[in-house]
Amino acid sequence: MKKLLAILLLTSIAFSAIAQDAEQISKILEKDHVNYMDFSYLIATELGMNVSPFEAWAYCDRFESFPFTAKPTDKIPVKMISFFLMKNYSLPGGIMWSLTQSPRYAWKELRNNSFWSVSVDPSSAISGRNMIQAISKFFILWPTATLMDPPRTEVKSEYINALLSEKEDTL
Repeated sequence: MKKLLAILLLTSIAFSAIAQDAEQISKILEKDHVNYMDFSYLIATELGMNVSPFEAWAYCDRFESFPFTAKPTDKIPVKMISFFLMKNYSLPGGIMWSLTQSPRYAWKELRNNSFWSVSVDPSSAISGRNMIQAISKFFILWPTATLMDPPRTEVKSEYINALLSEKEDTL
């Protein structure tokens, strides 16, 4: 009887986590412009993390690939998506990418590898549907790409209270 109850409890927890992910993905799909938090959430869920969008953003911010002044709710431009993917998945690039490690050349490298369409503006934001398609395409084009460990091991101190208050709200 105890085993049956344990299995039922684990199953209900798993289904609630899946439902939460599906709900969040649906919200992202409906957006006209995705933000840093949405992008981070997709990266974190690909890693198998069960986190809130803010926790995902705090995790991805540890890679120090987002602009210093970027807020989690700011629209994320295509060149910053490219920069995060090129830098943190250690994708090889050409001479200019190797020398500068800049968002513009990250975008150019991915465009030249047929990841981005030629018509995509590097400074534009993309829709949720296009973001999900782009993340899926990334893992199809580079199936062995793995996210490196973040250089900063801890979350910034200003995020800790926000993370704790978010956890308290969900309890």
